[in-house]
Amino acid sequence: MRNYLTIIQLIAFLLLWPFTRVLGADQIDEITHNINLNRMLRDIESLSSTELEGRQAGTAGGEKSAKFVMKRLKHLELVPAGERTTSRTNLSWRQQHPHAATKLLEPAMAEFTTVQGTLKHTTFSPKLGFDFSPILDSPSANILAPVIFVGYGIDDPAHGVNDYEGIDVHNRIVMFLRGKPEHHSTWVTHEEKEQTARRHGAAGFITLTGPILNRYDARRGMGQAPLAMYSSSSADERPLPGVWISGQVGDTLFTSQGRSLRNIQAQLNKHSNNHSFELGITARLQLESKQESGSLINVLGAIPGRDPLLRDEMVIVGAHRDHFGKQAGQLFAGADDNASGTAVLLELARVLTKTKPGPARTIVFISFDGEERGLLGSKLYVSQPTHPLKKVVVMINIDHVGVGNGKLTVGITRQSKAIGEQSAKLADLSEKIHFYGFFPGGDHVPFFESGVPTITIVSSGKHSHFHQPSDTAETIHSEILQKAARYALTLTWLQANQRP
Repeated sequence: MRNYLTIIQLIAFLLLWPFTRVLGADQIDEITHNINLNRMLRDIESLSSTELEGRQAGTAGGEKSAKFVMKRLKHLELVPAGERTTSRTNLSWRQQHPHAATKLLEPAMAEFTTVQGTLKHTTFSPKLGFDFSPILDSPSANILAPVIFVGYGIDDPAHGVNDYEGIDVHNRIVMFLRGKPEHHSTWVTHEEKEQTARRHGAAGFITLTGPILNRYDARRGMGQAPLAMYSSSSADERPLPGVWISGQVGDTLFTSQGRSLRNIQAQLNKHSNNHSFELGITARLQLESKQESGSLINVLGAIPGRDPLLRDEMVIVGAHRDHFGKQAGQLFAGADDNASGTAVLLELARVLTKTKPGPARTIVFISFDGEERGLLGSKLYVSQPTHPLKKVVVMINIDHVGVGNGKLTVGITRQSKAIGEQSAKLADLSEKIHFYGFFPGGDHVPFFESGVPTITIVSSGKHSHFHQPSDTAETIHSEILQKAARYALTLTWLQANQRP
């Protein structure tokens, strides 16, 4: 009996030996040693260059960025994994959908006139990019109207908050704070606030980050600077014209009327009482935009699995490629967000195509488009998957991994964090990883909502240039990028080879 068990154990060992070996520290060191930091840095420079014009989805710059990634995947001899080119089995490198892009033209202008009594009027124009930023899908407009402050801009009586109660905002410009009050349990998106303002008859809107930051914004170093943002994920909608002003401009406007924005926000955070009022300020919003017809383009390539029992299962590695483009004379280069994640994705593809033997499972690399426009690329893929979602073992999302405090934050859903911890240990990064649960934003969300396990990798700490024109290649920290690539590669390799 003992000899019989010994033979069975030996057979089991021989069958599992290749997979035991690839999970070992020596193999991981061998693979991760092939990561080329300089190649990733060059890719970030190329992707965030003026030639690609900020990679806005649906524009010529977005098309150029898709070709950049496609050319690289073809050169690496990955297998195309996009839409079928015929009714048979041929797959393309692309998955695409018609998409109209809004582009703001110069000049964009915001002007405020403060009224004190009946005689004293003071007018000032904040500086574009520093003091204010237009909402990027704003329609053309030239609006002059009084400003009404509507708290956080939430109309949710079921949860005890209605910032529009008892106040008429028809043909007015509403001003609301970003985020939500501390006592409100439900997250409210900017898109929902814009829709609420539109439903109540507002002519336009102004948003800003209040002086009391929530914990997430404080941890990310967001501050009160104006950020690039869209109001709608649909090119068919006509949202309200709007601008994002800096916290400093907001303080100036409230102080001119003898009010404290900090005190008002503190009261909003503490009580559900309505604090909306006419601010005593007139604003002019002057914007000009045009629509460009283009395509939303996901780029997909795969490394086929080698194990006959596991090769039909997939590990998806994704990173969004798009950013905000060239708007109102400002170039949003998007080096950290997300040329950095795209560079890591390309480097993982390069290293893993050269790793022999190859992965047990198939690895599908997806360069998503339209993330900044409401996760359009990942939503497109989930609605029309080129590989069955039920066969996806995990979707790994890599997003803004080039700046921060030297650590990584890893969000894991529908999986034990044990494999995340094992990856950190084998990558010699155990002290540099903070594990988290579900991230509410990013291209992993549509996969999560479809029941797919997800792991999201971002760099921890302050992202001071987030959604601003200052997010350029010069701000990237090479050591953080290297850690992200090392961890992502180790995690991908383990997920592609672990036994059921």
